[in-house]
Amino acid sequence: MKISFLYDTLIHIKNLQKEVLHVSEIVFRFYILSEKKDILIYKAADSNHQYILKCSENTTPALKQALLDEYEGLSPLSHPSLPKYYGFCENFSLPESNTPVFALCMECCDGCLLPKLVPFLALEDLLYLLLSTGKVLSYLLEKGILYTDLHPSNVLIRTLDGHLAITLLDFTYCYYFLNNPNPPYELRFSYNLSPDLKGQQMLIQELTYFLHALLEIKEQQRTGKKEPLPFSVCMLLETGNHPPENLSLQEFLIMIQKCFLSF
Repeated sequence: MKISFLYDTLIHIKNLQKEVLHVSEIVFRFYILSEKKDILIYKAADSNHQYILKCSENTTPALKQALLDEYEGLSPLSHPSLPKYYGFCENFSLPESNTPVFALCMECCDGCLLPKLVPFLALEDLLYLLLSTGKVLSYLLEKGILYTDLHPSNVLIRTLDGHLAITLLDFTYCYYFLNNPNPPYELRFSYNLSPDLKGQQMLIQELTYFLHALLEIKEQQRTGKKEPLPFSVCMLLETGNHPPENLSLQEFLIMIQKCFLSF
C-alpha cells in the first residue's frame, strides 16, 4: 500500500461521512519514555477497513526513527498474531488541522483485551495463551525483533477456528536489533526486565512475568479459597523467574507445552 493511501483514507473520512465511520481519538495514549511527549492514537475507517493512526507533533529525529523502525521492521512480516502496517508519513495533516505530524498507519485489529477475559479462563487456557504468545515472540526474534513490552493489556484475544488466538499490540520502542542495533531512543522493558540479559533469556523471563500477571488477575477475581498451583506450573514459574544462561527460548516453549498437555 502506498503512503498516499494515508491521505486518501482521511479524505474519505472527512468528505464521505455517510460511507465511512469516523476519525476519533481513542481514550488511551502512551508517551515517549525519555521525552514524556504524547503520541496520539487515532482510529480511522473507510468503506472497507478500519485503521489505527499513531500521530505526533513531536517531530524529533529520535521519535521519527522509533516509528520508522516499527514500520520497517513489521511491515514486511505476515503473521496472524501481528497487525498489518500500511504506511509512514513525515508531514501528515489530520482533518481540521494544518499542523504537520508524523503518522504511522496500521491495521485496527479485532478482539477483546486479555485482562477482561482472564477471570473467565481456566488455568489450561492461560497456559495455551502463554504458549501461543511465546511462539509469536520466537517468530519475531527470528526476524530481528525483540519484543520488550509484554503484559496482558498489550494482548488482544479473538476466536479463530474455534480456538483462542492472540494479537500482540504496541511495538513502538521495541528492539529492532537487525535493522537498528543502536537506536537513538530508549527501549521499553516491561516489569523492569534487565536489558543485560541475553535476548532469549529476557524473553523467557518476560513470558514468566506475563504468566504471573495473568494468575494475579485471576486471583483478584476469586471469591473462594485460594487453590494451590499444580506442581508443573510452579516448576515452570521457578525456572522462568531465573532462567539459566543455557536455556533457550525453544526449550522453554517445550516446557510450557508439556505443562499445558499435563492438564
